[in-house]
Amino acid sequence: MYKWFYICLLVSLVAFTATAQVSFVASWDFNGNTAGSSNNPNISASSLGVNGVTIAGYPSNAVSLQFWPTGGLSTSDYCEFSVTPQNYRANITSVTFDCNRSATGPVELAIRSNQDNFSSNIGTASLGTNFGNASFSVSFNGLENEVKFRIYAYAAPNSAGTIRLDNLKVNGTVIVVPLPVELAYFRGQTFDNQVQLTWETTWERDASHFDIQRSSDLKEFVTLQTLPATGNTRDRSRYIFADLFPLPGPNYYRLRQTDIDGKYEYSKIISVNFEDDSPQILVFGNPTFTQDFKVRLHKVNPAELLLFTINSQSLPLSFQQISTNDYLLQTNAPSGWYWIVGQYQNQRISQKVLLLKP
Repeated sequence: MYKWFYICLLVSLVAFTATAQVSFVASWDFNGNTAGSSNNPNISASSLGVNGVTIAGYPSNAVSLQFWPTGGLSTSDYCEFSVTPQNYRANITSVTFDCNRSATGPVELAIRSNQDNFSSNIGTASLGTNFGNASFSVSFNGLENEVKFRIYAYAAPNSAGTIRLDNLKVNGTVIVVPLPVELAYFRGQTFDNQVQLTWETTWERDASHFDIQRSSDLKEFVTLQTLPATGNTRDRSRYIFADLFPLPGPNYYRLRQTDIDGKYEYSKIISVNFEDDSPQILVFGNPTFTQDFKVRLHKVNPAELLLFTINSQSLPLSFQQISTNDYLLQTNAPSGWYWIVGQYQNQRISQKVLLLKP
């Protein structure tokens, strides 16, 4: 009897393990637009974006991209797309698409990702005038943050030449095991000769602490400080840390979130360029979910702050000082995107904020 019980238990555990990963496909069909879609609610897909090149149209339900470099690969000329896990970790196994070129279009193509800061090729392909399929295998595992891909085309006989992309797909699996911490955002910006880091969790389970880590070269990270986590909550928790001695130039930051059992996960890496002592408006919690929201001002007079809608309509805004540089801004504006605008020596300083009223 016990033998059969344990056999059944083992079978159940195997079945659970087998169903713990669910396949997903993120797709871009380019039927008149660049929007992406996903067949799995736990994976979101971005639209296709371009940098240095131009979308020339959508012939035969493909996207045509123009003005590629005539020389070698240029890191400033690419099209970009991404997928982002929602609440669960994910693995990515391949990227595929159909492509061709015009008679004067680029003859070479490469694909890279932000997993190594776009520094090396995942793969390359030669482009012909007839449609062909390009398939690139990857092994990105345990992903929790946005994964970006960039396609670079180059060696065009004429810069007016084009390439066409169709049936773009990112394939992988979702690991349906809830994360111990759901990170809503992790941001950084310079403020008053410091770098202010802010992040927020939407919920936490058995979380112990956060290590704030910094690097100058994306290779070696040093822990600057450790902050205790809230631990167990279904509510939003906000955190702030000030790097009082940032490095000149780019500073790369990440969070190492550790659970009470010692397991840890890393956040995405953010970059903050530290240059000068410029005027700043820092919003604590963006989006903000309350009638009043806190800001930190540097070289900006709070009495001169204005609140504008996206359509440039001015709305009432009052403030209450909390500490030397911190203020509580008060408005009755409805939910939506707004600009907080200030002045410093005839220079306009602005910060975009999303208000989500309860």
